[in-house]
Amino acid sequence: RTAMEIIDSIGDMFMNEDLFRTMKLSGEQIKGKRRQLTGPILESIHHKVVMMMQDAKIMANELMRKAVNYTLNQWKSLRNILKDGAAEISNNLCEQRMKPVKLLLKNCMNIGSEDAAENSAFIFSLIESCKLNGIDPQDYLKHLFECILHGKDCDKKTLLPCFYKPEC
Repeated sequence: RTAMEIIDSIGDMFMNEDLFRTMKLSGEQIKGKRRQLTGPILESIHHKVVMMMQDAKIMANELMRKAVNYTLNQWKSLRNILKDGAAEISNNLCEQRMKPVKLLLKNCMNIGSEDAAENSAFIFSLIESCKLNGIDPQDYLKHLFECILHGKDCDKKTLLPCFYKPEC
């Protein structure tokens, strides 16, 4: 029963986000609305999860125990949505973008080493970020390497695909 209440509460959070999008609120406005509307929902969820942790019957179920422990271990990160109105409350988009990378790396079992796999994953995630931001990955990478090779004094943040501006 408590787990279903938590799922319903999460649904309420997503309904709030849909409302914010419909209202075309700025990041700052969303942050304020989240603190007002989503903050109490999060606190209610936290209270319920803590209560579940104290229930021996619930914690005897391995899947529930894992879910409760995961939620409590990630609680600080989960609350980050109250600090930034631009942050998404779901990582679905990220997971969708990383799926081709994961499949490619899975199919490249002979990539060489763990370091090579990590480097490949980094490059693939940059390319997916470019696509997500409507940037031609080839143009972005050319710009990135030029900034690095020529020692241009670029703010590192501006080198991320989401902040990319060719005039750096």
